[in-house]
Amino acid sequence: MNFVNVRMPPLPESLYDGIVYKQGILAMLKKWTALLALGLISISGFLAVDAARSQSKLKVGISPFSPFVMLDGQEPSGVSIDLWNQIALVLDFEYDFVECTGVADKLKRLRDGQIDVAIGGITITERREEQFDFTHPMFHTGLDILVLKSEESSIVSFLSAIFTRNKLMVMAGVLLLIAAAGHIIWLVERSSKKTTTMFSHNYFPGVSEGMYWALVTASTVGYGDKVPKRWVGRILAGVLILLFLPVFGYFIAQLSADMTVRNLKHNIAGPEDLVGRMVAVVKGTTSHEYMQRERSNLYTFESVQEAYQALRLEAVEAVVYDAPNLHYYANGEGKGKVEVVGKLFAPQDYAIVVPQGSKLRERINRVFLALLESGDIQQIRSKWFGKE
Repeated sequence: MNFVNVRMPPLPESLYDGIVYKQGILAMLKKWTALLALGLISISGFLAVDAARSQSKLKVGISPFSPFVMLDGQEPSGVSIDLWNQIALVLDFEYDFVECTGVADKLKRLRDGQIDVAIGGITITERREEQFDFTHPMFHTGLDILVLKSEESSIVSFLSAIFTRNKLMVMAGVLLLIAAAGHIIWLVERSSKKTTTMFSHNYFPGVSEGMYWALVTASTVGYGDKVPKRWVGRILAGVLILLFLPVFGYFIAQLSADMTVRNLKHNIAGPEDLVGRMVAVVKGTTSHEYMQRERSNLYTFESVQEAYQALRLEAVEAVVYDAPNLHYYANGEGKGKVEVVGKLFAPQDYAIVVPQGSKLRERINRVFLALLESGDIQQIRSKWFGKE
């Protein structure tokens, strides 16, 4: 078979240029596609790193509990905050504070996995140890009792018992009756040119003697130095005694009752004196658990500030709570109004709380012991409580 060499005619120049142009476009598309894929890979890598970093950040639960955690300023402050900052610095922890409403809320979030650590005046108890892990005890304390500050002296107590609106109105009424009776007895019993009585004829001395007589007669003292001689005066004396005796007796009885109640309110010196008393506690705290075993009339509040307000309004007679918080309030906002009474009772220890089996516990314990040996813990305590 013979092959014939056939020479193809050359492509037109315009067609050749079109093919080259299309090949260039395809090459550029491949290049941009590769660059786009590389960019997407880089972005996903960065996002993965950021996600890993955010997941590695610890969520630390805190709640107001002076002076351990205070949220008044822009940043949290207090004993527990300073201590945690030191521990996190040594362990190179990244963390965010999560504000909770109280101890019960912190423990619930810790149990549900919403936070990783809980700090700030959390007492170690057997019941809590069954659900969580505690670090070494970091502060030893107990419960105490807060009451309204007692009066400086019996004179102040007496005056404060008298000067109330109701008693001032009763006193004004009594004085008006005495003044009226003094004028009447003077008019019917005053001396004249013909008859000399025990009441002066002149107005000012006569009325003064009449008011004096009305006062001693109404109080049933009856010295006998001033007595009416005319029948009209004697009848007036009888009417005066019938009118004044219940009013005067009511005033004295109310005054005595108020002074007795004031004295009873301030004879609380320990937990044994809380039997039958109206006592405020914070719900879900160790003070609540302790007082449930006592025979007191308990009033539970969501926050200790609500309990303090109830005490100031005399809706309760005492507040039972953690001693450091009571002393901090009594020496600060409540200074001059309230006082801590009695000795420390129901001793307890504060610690940091982590989930059961958490590796954080051992790491935190080691740093805490190192800070304790170096004196850093003592410096934090001295900052907030003074030199012990």
